Amino acid sequence: MNKTKGIASLGAVALLLAACGEDDGEYPSSDLEYIVPYDPGGGADPVGREFSTRLADELGVGATVENLPGGDETVALTDLFGGEPDGYRMSLASHTGLITQPLLNEDLAYQSVDDYSPIVRMLEVPDALFVPEDSPYETLDDFIEAARENPGEITVSAGGQLNEAMLMLLELEEQADIDLNLVAMSGGGEAGTAVLSGEVDAAGVTAAGQMGNVEDGALRPLAHVGTPEFNDSLPGAVSFEEAGYDIPFQTAYMVVAPPGIDDDVLETLEAAALEVAESDEWAEWAEENGYLPSPIAGDDLAEWLRGEEELYQEAVESAQDSDIEEG
Repeated sequence: MNKTKGIASLGAVALLLAACGEDDGEYPSSDLEYIVPYDPGGGADPVGREFSTRLADELGVGATVENLPGGDETVALTDLFGGEPDGYRMSLASHTGLITQPLLNEDLAYQSVDDYSPIVRMLEVPDALFVPEDSPYETLDDFIEAARENPGEITVSAGGQLNEAMLMLLELEEQADIDLNLVAMSGGGEAGTAVLSGEVDAAGVTAAGQMGNVEDGALRPLAHVGTPEFNDSLPGAVSFEEAGYDIPFQTAYMVVAPPGIDDDVLETLEAAALEVAESDEWAEWAEENGYLPSPIAGDDLAEWLRGEEELYQEAVESAQDSDIEEG
């Protein structure tokens, strides 16, 4: 046998085997591509990076993270949902991009949960009402009493015209029969900065984004959305629930993917994502960072999202008629 030909044949076989190994029909056989629909460094960014790393480990592959901000998540989600449904490309998402924006923009390529593949809900992010450390309002009752005595004079910021925190404040106005001077900032960070600087009297923002200011004593939490179990994370605060207010709006972080994923691939991806979201390690990370683990996946997640779509449709329609100042 010609030695050169033999070596060449062995090389061809090796290349063929390598090619088969790259895509042998098994899922997964390559790294995940994970989108975070916000700039690096924001509150959502560490959630996406942490979960994508754990999900990739569970699947036995790697993960690359791409920050694709813009349009309150719609830039990333529109790009994702129009892409290849191969189970490798996915994105972090929240109520803002999945529910609120379609309600405001009927021209979006996606309008409901039927237009994408919901994979897992891994966290809920309680919004809370904060005042600065030198505020005269020591409790939620103090705040409500002052608002009733001084209608329209207490200024409260939130990170958007129709984000979950603003919906929380609008609902509080209605249920407590108070009139607040509501100011929509360009984001939660700006809303938090406004209350720290004294530009506003209070702020409705995510609890996770203000944990450092609470620990430093710069901000005082008065109340939060969610159950009383979260009180331990916000010393001195009460849940709106135990104060007698039914405020259902709470940000949730989810993983979503394009529609039309192969059933077997989708089942594998959902199972791995739920395994991570239900793990003690993920719960520990979430609680340390001011989040509530809330794992749900697949059909159960789709059903929950349909309920949220109905809930938010009513709230957004009502909020659009509200008097909200631009900050």
